Amino acid sequence: MSTLPNRLSELQVAIRNNSMSTETALQAQIDLISTSKDKYQHVVEIFSARATKDGPLKGVGFSHKDIFNTPLREPGFGNHAGKKNSSVGTASVITQLENAGASSLAMLVMPPYACGATAQNPYFPRSINPIDEQLAVGGSSSGSAVAVASMMTYVSLGTDTSGSIRIPAATCGITGLKTTRGLISLDGVCPLAKTLDTVGLLGRYAKDIELVIDVVSQGPLKPSTNKPKVAYWLPHVGVDANIVHAITAFCHTINITDAINISSFDALQQAADIVMAFEINEQYSHQISEPNCPMGLRAVGKKAQRITLEQYQTAFHAIEGALKEFITAYLTAADLIILPCIGHSIPNWEEVEIGNPLFSKERYLQLFHFMGFINYLGLPSISLPIGDDEQGRPVSVQVIARPFHEKDLLQFADSVEKVLFGENCYLSQK
Repeated sequence: MSTLPNRLSELQVAIRNNSMSTETALQAQIDLISTSKDKYQHVVEIFSARATKDGPLKGVGFSHKDIFNTPLREPGFGNHAGKKNSSVGTASVITQLENAGASSLAMLVMPPYACGATAQNPYFPRSINPIDEQLAVGGSSSGSAVAVASMMTYVSLGTDTSGSIRIPAATCGITGLKTTRGLISLDGVCPLAKTLDTVGLLGRYAKDIELVIDVVSQGPLKPSTNKPKVAYWLPHVGVDANIVHAITAFCHTINITDAINISSFDALQQAADIVMAFEINEQYSHQISEPNCPMGLRAVGKKAQRITLEQYQTAFHAIEGALKEFITAYLTAADLIILPCIGHSIPNWEEVEIGNPLFSKERYLQLFHFMGFINYLGLPSISLPIGDDEQGRPVSVQVIARPFHEKDLLQFADSVEKVLFGENCYLSQK
C-alpha cells in the first residue's frame, strides 16, 4: 500500500517501534483514499484525521459503509451523501474503534437502504471492481469491498443481512466476515431487517480482520479450536460445473474429505426470505409506497405483500429450534463447513443491473442464493477466495461455524491464505 506496510499488523509494529509516526501513517492512508476515489467511485465522503487515542489500533485508518452514525453526521444510507446533524451520536462500533486508537477516514458507497445484491445506486456513479471494471461489484457493502480490493484500506466495516458482506467480498476477491448475531453492536447502525442484520468486516488478510474483531466484539468470542474438523457441502442444484471443480480441487489441496448434505437448506432459505421481506416491508412501508422508491427495495416490498403475519411469526419463532437442529445435525461432527459462496462465475455488471437491457434475473438471484439461511440461523460465516475460474474471475467459498466461533473461521482463512498464496493475499496474485 504505497509507503505503508502491506499488512495492518505490520503497520502496528512500525508505529510501535517509532519507525513511522501516527501522523505520517494517517496521512498516507488519506492520500490513498484521495487517489482511488475517482478511479473506483466508491467514496461518499473523506474525513479529516482527528487526534487519536493510545491503543492497539493507533494510526490505523478505517473506512465504513455509509450506514453508521458518526459524530454530528447522519449517514446517507445509500440515498444521499450524508447530512450534518448535531443530534446524531456515534455508532457503538465506531466508538470502540476510536477508543482503540483508530481513525474514521471515509464513508463508502452502498445501495439505497442496503437493499441490493450489487452496487447499483441511482444516486451515485457506478462503483468499479478493482479486479476488472467489467465485473459486478456485489452489495450491499459494495464500497467497503472496493476500498479493500483497491488497496485503499486494510480493513473496512460493512453490514450483512443476506450476504451483504460475503457477496461483495467474493466479487472483489477479498475476505469478508459475517459475524454471529449480536457479536458486534448494531447501535447507531441504520436497520434493514432487525432479526437478520449483523455488522462485519472485510479485509485482504484474515489476521488483519482478527486484530479488529478483538476490539469491536461485545459477545463471548470463543478461543480457536486446535485442529478443527472440517466438512464440505456441494449442493446438487445451484452450482455450475466450474465452481464444483474449483471447490473440489480446493478441498483436495487442503485435505478435506468429509462430504455432507445440508438437507434442510431449502426450508431454511425459505424461512429466511420470509423474515427478511416481512421485516423490510414493516420498516420501510412508507418508502416502498412512494413512486421514486429504489427498485431493490420495491422488489422486496412486492414479495412481502404475499407474506402473511402468521407466516412471518411461524418463521420467526422457529429460529431458535432451527439453530439447535442445525448444530446437532451438521456442526457436531464438524467444527467448520465449507460451501459455495456464489454458485456461478462472477457476472458482468450489466447482467445484474436491474433495468439494464442485459439484465438477467437468474444471474442476479445466484449472487445471494446460498447466503440468507446463515443470517436466519445467526451463525458466523466467512467468504474467502480460493483462486480463479476458467475466465480468470475469482472463486470464493463460504465457511460456517458455531455461534461466536469467529476465531476458528479466521484461523482457517489464514491457513488457506498461506497454503494457496504464501504470505500474500489473493489480490497480489492478480
